[in-house]
Amino acid sequence: MLERGTITLLVLLAITSSADRWVVLAFRKSFEELSVHTLPDSGSLEDCSLRMQKLAHDEPPAAPLQEFPSFSREFAHLAALGWKSANGGDIEWRCSGSLIAEDFVLTAAHCTQDEGMEPTVVRLGDLDLYNAKDDRFMQQIEIAEIIRHPEFNFNSAYHDIALLRLKKSVTVTDFVTPACLYTNDSLTFDKLHAAGWDFYAEVSPPIVTTPLNPINQDRCKFWYRDNKEAFRKGINRMLMCAGDEQLQSCPSDTGGPLQVKLLSSSRYTPFVVGVSALGVPCGATTPGVYAKVPHYILWIEAVTKRVYHPPDCVIRYISKRELDASLVAPELKTTTLETHLTGKKGTVEANPLRAKLHVFKEFKCAVGKDGENVEWICGCTIVAQDFALTSARCVKDIDVDVVNYRNDWKKIAEVIFHPEYDRKTLYNDLALIRLQTDNRNRYDWKAVSCIGTASDDDQRELFLSFGIGPYNLNDNGLTDSNTDGTERYITATLQQVANANCTESYKGYGILKSGLNETQFCLGSGGDHLVPGACEPWNGNEVLNEIRPPVDTNPFPEDLIGVSSYAPDCGFGRRPLVATRAIAFLDWMNNVIYKTMNVHTVPQVLMEKELALDYICEASDREAGVCAHIDHCSHRALAKDVVKVCTNETEPIVCCPVNSFIATAHLPLLTECETTYQRFRKKYADFVGEQSGQPLVEGDHPHSVMIGWKVNKTATAWHCMGTLINLNTVLTTAGCANSVRRRSPEVVSIGETNVARIYDGAAQIIRVKETIRYPSYNPKTHDNDIAVLKLDSDVLINENAVPACLWRDLNRTPYYGQKIHFDGQSFTTRDKNVIHNRDCQLFTSHTELTNDQLCWQEFRLRPDGTDAPNCGRKGDPFITLQRSNNIYLPYLVGLYSYDQQCASGEPIVATRISSYINWISLYM
Repeated sequence: MLERGTITLLVLLAITSSADRWVVLAFRKSFEELSVHTLPDSGSLEDCSLRMQKLAHDEPPAAPLQEFPSFSREFAHLAALGWKSANGGDIEWRCSGSLIAEDFVLTAAHCTQDEGMEPTVVRLGDLDLYNAKDDRFMQQIEIAEIIRHPEFNFNSAYHDIALLRLKKSVTVTDFVTPACLYTNDSLTFDKLHAAGWDFYAEVSPPIVTTPLNPINQDRCKFWYRDNKEAFRKGINRMLMCAGDEQLQSCPSDTGGPLQVKLLSSSRYTPFVVGVSALGVPCGATTPGVYAKVPHYILWIEAVTKRVYHPPDCVIRYISKRELDASLVAPELKTTTLETHLTGKKGTVEANPLRAKLHVFKEFKCAVGKDGENVEWICGCTIVAQDFALTSARCVKDIDVDVVNYRNDWKKIAEVIFHPEYDRKTLYNDLALIRLQTDNRNRYDWKAVSCIGTASDDDQRELFLSFGIGPYNLNDNGLTDSNTDGTERYITATLQQVANANCTESYKGYGILKSGLNETQFCLGSGGDHLVPGACEPWNGNEVLNEIRPPVDTNPFPEDLIGVSSYAPDCGFGRRPLVATRAIAFLDWMNNVIYKTMNVHTVPQVLMEKELALDYICEASDREAGVCAHIDHCSHRALAKDVVKVCTNETEPIVCCPVNSFIATAHLPLLTECETTYQRFRKKYADFVGEQSGQPLVEGDHPHSVMIGWKVNKTATAWHCMGTLINLNTVLTTAGCANSVRRRSPEVVSIGETNVARIYDGAAQIIRVKETIRYPSYNPKTHDNDIAVLKLDSDVLINENAVPACLWRDLNRTPYYGQKIHFDGQSFTTRDKNVIHNRDCQLFTSHTELTNDQLCWQEFRLRPDGTDAPNCGRKGDPFITLQRSNNIYLPYLVGLYSYDQQCASGEPIVATRISSYINWISLYM
């Protein structure tokens, strides 16, 4: 757990001028793709990706490039032990060792004497001992003292370990750098590597390194059961074994390291795990035997006067370590890695964005327990303006009470666990956290992460998860001995692990007793292990499929693919990260957040006496109802304890409460619009975009009608607008119809977009015969704000005067549309998008919304990323353009009713047309 202040909360929300590009770019989705999207009226998280796509920038800032050395640093600690020949000539190289400090080499004790003679010199930085091409990087230093382990005996294999004190310290370079020592007795590595020279080969290669499998003690004891001289006490805990039955080559010298490379700061540090003992070579016949270094740490520290705590050792020479090859694009890598050729010292470009582990640009989302010092328990994701998503096991037994997103704190009102969560397993491991918010205290909608779709997740190669780790183990590795161990938010780049492999990794663990299921997935590092302490798991945090630059100025969240459920070592090492797939629980989240219910999952009961379409029936709760097609009935009205079915056909005919259905008799009137005027419909449509606010061009939105009141015999005041819905019917709001006190509208004009040109000949000016306001219209509350204008004569249809159709889906509303605005002089149009009533009611000043109203907001943002002004005029229509038979049909979805703070970008309230379909049809 983390206390307040232990994590540096870096908030980088300022949007620089370079960010202006992505807020004004064309949207990722085409107009055709976006225009067909509809939202359930009951509310859903599915519109998040639609909103966020307008903020996307497909060309993020280029990542800064680093230099990647093409020469090897992998064996910079490897030392060759030399004996002067009997004639005093050449030096004979007979054993290996590992440089573990500037003036100490670790080797096997039996290597310190050969034929009664002791080694006198060590050679470092020269991996090809028999070729002079890399000698310029070599350092050869005499041995000052040989210190064998006090319990070592030349007649046995136990405590076969020694230290060589050098006469002078090495000069640390790219080619000569001390290794670190592994200090934990518990080894969790699937592979270890033996490194050294094959001094017994007729022609020795520069160096040999071999991957080996750790062999358990019992198997190793079996192999050496007959070697009573060397192993008279058997293979004990001070020894370890490693081998490979498929081995082709192996270093045949002794004293060399058995090692593992551990990752931190995008660099691999070699850690010596064992020392090759007793001259037993690794091979296919018998496993190699090694003195287990962790058992000798205290003795080594006492002799060398150094501390080998892994994090401290790693940072000491981090800039000299081998860089992670994944930083280099595949096309820049050579076909064969020249790991042994140290005679060349070149560089290629490396991209730090490809790092497997690095410090993230900012702290994101955390759940904590408040107090004198806040304890941050686990991660989270903001999935709605007042809800965070996390792992249930993170918060099950802790009274969490605060959420922090980018240093914006919110109190927790309630934690809702998935109903099928079982604390003993990782299944259904999700919890939603409801925050104490209102229209002044909430997370901005642009802070919400979208639930990633399931369509292409499995095709992605890399995913992003998060953890907590010290800065000096996750920086860029360019500075040695960085003492800044402040805990920071860490990103881990992982790859998907096959379900079967993940299940096998957790075999025997009760948390996945039934194996990985379809609601989960696993991520791993591909074999990499971390330096101990480099990354601590931050369960409950998000798993993403997008990797952005640390310097990216885009402050908007990435798509949420999963929630981290269990992540030992942040997904690195033997056991992968297990995550819960977010999209699999979308219905549950919608039900909790929006109180939605899938009507098709509600129990259905066939009525005792089957009734035909349009018959009167008794709905649930003894309400009066009418038998209607299920898709012509409001699902909100149906989604109760039970759905009464009048008769079962291909699609059920259900008993729908009165005022919640579309009368069958009205359908011909409503569909007539879709077929009658096709030759006048547009074959091409697009976003308003940069033309936003510009006067309509001829033929655009030809259903737009100016509504006027006579000032005198020759002058007319045009106060608001309406929408032509058939030859002699205009729809507007009652508020528009009441623009002039005690007078109803007297004339309409259609066919001209500007008042100044009304009398130039293109406009049709027609007298209004009757104005019908909805009977229960309330001008104070704006309830039922709708009116029908019946015209004295029919409109003459032409390309500038064509009726719009009525949106009649009672359950879904188009997400995107275009609002036509009349400013008293001319028509203009703007891109708009609908937001859910729940969000509009909770997070704006519109606290008294009804289901017969809807809210929309400006689709485009200001250049600084804030919401743009969203004002309008009574009667302004919201039109969706739906493609059908290669033409675009205009549908009237809503009418501008009122606003309160539209200048600041707050959504406005409109009359929902689908709620009034039956009433409107009476006057068509």
